[in-house]
Amino acid sequence: MGLFSRRAPVPSTGHSEDDELYALIAQRSDIRAPRHWVHYLYFPDESGARAACAAAVDHGWVLQRVGAPAAGEEWIVIAERRDIVVTPEAIRDARAFFGALAASIRGGEYDGWEASL
Repeated sequence: MGLFSRRAPVPSTGHSEDDELYALIAQRSDIRAPRHWVHYLYFPDESGARAACAAAVDHGWVLQRVGAPAAGEEWIVIAERRDIVVTPEAIRDARAFFGALAASIRGGEYDGWEASL
């Protein structure tokens, strides 16, 4: 193996922002290693946030935070999993799940994810 051998290309997740985050993980750590993975959702009211919480828990996610807003802000829901291998397939599945969940609740917004390196 040469000193300047190329890394294999990082597989696409199908979403440009997700591809950038996944590439960052691949550059800085072992993509096969389990890590902490966090997703962010926003809702205009408590009932929407609570409904999203129930659906996320039913789907195997743990709630890190359900936050009451400061004046004039939205409710935040932070869902997480620890010790999970973040793969392009898992990213696609999570984006589809959280995107559909946010869209199913009036005023909901999925704001993306982050993962530990």
